[in-house]
Amino acid sequence: MPTFVSMVRWTGDPQPEPADVRDAIAAREAALADAGLRSIVFLPDEGACCAIMVATCDREPDVERMASAILRGATVRIDSTRFDDISPAPAQSVAEDAPPTPPGYLGAVLEAIESA
Repeated sequence: MPTFVSMVRWTGDPQPEPADVRDAIAAREAALADAGLRSIVFLPDEGACCAIMVATCDREPDVERMASAILRGATVRIDSTRFDDISPAPAQSVAEDAPPTPPGYLGAVLEAIESA
């Protein structure tokens, strides 16, 4: 199943706070984990509620529905990228003497994100 890395922003009146999102996740932690939520890390953005979310879902619309379900009263903006679609920098931007990219390096990056 694909893994998506998403930038999520919750807005509304009143403006949601990271604590609101944390509380909402805690209230439905098992259901969200079953739906594919793997990790969420809030960004230090004064006056906003932004996070990086890692989720494993069949399709991108499923990730959008998950982010919307976390804090139901808020408006959600989400930009997602399939993690396995992230490709290394083009060859011309790599120094000629740079070592080759080790196999499985994207998996190590994902594990580091999930453990944050």
